[in-house]
Amino acid sequence: MTVRDKRLYLEDLTVSFDGFKALNKLTLYVDPGELLCIIGPNGAGKTTMMDVITGKTRANSGTAWFGPEIDLLKLSEAEIVGAGIGRKFQKPT
Repeated sequence: MTVRDKRLYLEDLTVSFDGFKALNKLTLYVDPGELLCIIGPNGAGKTTMMDVITGKTRANSGTAWFGPEIDLLKLSEAEIVGAGIGRKFQKPT
């Protein structure tokens, strides 16, 4: 299996906010059918990673692909939803 066979792959994603690197060369691969949980302390970049995947935030550098043909960094939020990526926000009760 090559990298392009992954369901989702993020390579060297970097996102900076006023000089603060929220993501610093993040690389993550997800195989078809694989389920991953992303955990970490506040400020670790979990939300920023999801924001890049869903198109809410643009990466300064790196790549983000959904399957072998969908370049997430070139799509709008609506186009990403159309490609099959959704997001459920946590609602504290």
